[in-house]
Amino acid sequence: MFFSFIFVLFRKVLIASVGYFLRQDCSIGYEAGRILREKGYEVLELSGDVFAMVDELRSRPHEVLILLGTVQRGRPPGTIEVYEFVPQKFKDYLEAADALRPSLEGRISLQDLLTGLSVLGPVARKVYVVECEPPVPEPGIGLSPEGEKCAERMAEKVIELLGHV
Repeated sequence: MFFSFIFVLFRKVLIASVGYFLRQDCSIGYEAGRILREKGYEVLELSGDVFAMVDELRSRPHEVLILLGTVQRGRPPGTIEVYEFVPQKFKDYLEAADALRPSLEGRISLQDLLTGLSVLGPVARKVYVVECEPPVPEPGIGLSPEGEKCAERMAEKVIELLGHV
């Protein structure tokens, strides 16, 4: 009985990572997800256009979503932020369609997914984001040493967050 309660409790939270392997530290979210899987957590890797990612999230029942990834916002490299996602508002459908355009042109990013969730509607009661300012966002394969440290810190932040949701 106790075991089934724990299973149900963890099924309410979905952890998902977003990344882009061809831009070095822009794949930090995937590495943080790998670290969490090694610790026994289930983490969904998201890829593709924003519609495919949102469809994948909607296909898995959950109440709370934790998203991992990188977003370039001009902060110091390696900065990690944890926040509750608040959907962006658009003045009309044309502005919303323009916001979705980069994802439809092949870009895969946490920022595009957040824009998609703003346009397409909620997939969970609450959405939390654990994001890192990528230390090395240039083209290339593999994480920088700073990117690896950022992934480890992101995984720790997710475990902390799980204790509060």
